[in-house]
Amino acid sequence: MMEIDGVFLRYASPNEQRTISREDLGFYHAVIIGAIYERGNGPAIRSSQSLFGPLARCIEQHPFLGVTVGDRHTDKSFYQRVHMVNLNDHIEFKELPVSTKLERWNAIEELQRSNLDRPFNHAIPPWRIIILHLSNLETFIAFAWSHMIGDGLSGISLHRSLLEAIRSPDLASDAPSTVKPPQVALGLPFDTPQRLPISWSFLLGPLVAVFFPKFISDLLGLQAQASTLDEGTWTGSPAAFNGDKSRTKIALRLVESSLVDKALCQAKTHDAKLMGLLHQFIGRGMSKAFGEVNVTNFVSQTAVNMRKSVGVPSDEMGEFVSATYLVHPKLTSAGPLSDAEWLAASSSTKAFAETAATLQDQPIGLLRYLPSVRKWLLSKLGQRRDCSHEVSNVGAFEGATRDGEKKATITHVVFSQPGHVSSAPICFNISSVKQGPLVYTVTWPTGALGVPEVEEDAMVDTICTSIQADFEAIEHMQC
Repeated sequence: MMEIDGVFLRYASPNEQRTISREDLGFYHAVIIGAIYERGNGPAIRSSQSLFGPLARCIEQHPFLGVTVGDRHTDKSFYQRVHMVNLNDHIEFKELPVSTKLERWNAIEELQRSNLDRPFNHAIPPWRIIILHLSNLETFIAFAWSHMIGDGLSGISLHRSLLEAIRSPDLASDAPSTVKPPQVALGLPFDTPQRLPISWSFLLGPLVAVFFPKFISDLLGLQAQASTLDEGTWTGSPAAFNGDKSRTKIALRLVESSLVDKALCQAKTHDAKLMGLLHQFIGRGMSKAFGEVNVTNFVSQTAVNMRKSVGVPSDEMGEFVSATYLVHPKLTSAGPLSDAEWLAASSSTKAFAETAATLQDQPIGLLRYLPSVRKWLLSKLGQRRDCSHEVSNVGAFEGATRDGEKKATITHVVFSQPGHVSSAPICFNISSVKQGPLVYTVTWPTGALGVPEVEEDAMVDTICTSIQADFEAIEHMQC
């Protein structure tokens, strides 16, 4: 029998249940999107109280910030609205004593590291704000939240609302610390049968894989899983979890705006977008780090925003993501991309667009046929992972002001997520600012890369060095 501590809103959808069960098992905790805010001529953010008014405005706009999840240990979890949000329970303030460029980025990276695996207090809405004071003019504000209440783009929505509120001249500087959440219903979940229809042929693939030998599914032309793995696909170590030892590791890298601009220009010239180009850079780096003799390819899992396809506003918080799986041949080349690689970048771009516009037979829709999402997650332990790496891009944040305005702006965005227990062994989390720099983090769980832990950082550094070299190789090309 369910216990309700607030106002019952609705039951979780199968995909929402996946994120709830995953967190309840201890596999995954905080998604984080942080941003460097320049104050302009606005007030300084020097304490937790500085954000009481702006965050109250955010809670009014985003109902998921005022909910908790009940019966998380079951397969019938539900969302409930709390009666009051006490902002003192959600905001932390940290001072950075010394602020050279290197020290501030090290501090920002450490903030991610110390919060990714940090459990939430589920007696209150599962999110927190960490304020890192950098200087009189700059503040890093991190929004850490449970995937149970929103996908990666939900964090961008929060920062968009927060920036707008900070810029607002009518916000009181002495706002109270308690906020009553709006008395509104949550939006419909993304993965309903009406929104994501599943054909019999798409459903039969996984079912046949469970009950019959592989040659039968091959004979019938049925695919057992969304991704396409073969014997030569690198997938790291099998899925594993040790609550006492497992932890997320992270590497943070910055790509200067001049390199990003040139990459965007070259991508457009080759009928591609930056995301398609980045997949080629990442594929090269993965090949250099993990391209042993027996490895022939890598399979990427790419998060795709589906809000537009179901008519949901772009700034609505919630779970509205599906995935595209692509196969990348092992390539250890360096220097400018070959014609074949540019063609692959263009093809990848088209594949992402096709997924974003397709509701029929989305892999995420298959979750509704599982008798128990929780048991399914546990069954993946010890099994081969379903891809080589994940790529998630929350896009380019538009944080600039109009010419002549001196309001607060966002100059950098940083996105990170915990290492995955059972899916991708390594994740590339990408964020940028329009006409500004790109920041990406690489996250992975200890032991997932198939090499001794002492070698993991060096392997990831090999990938990041390769990505940087590929950006620099494009810099000298003419558009």
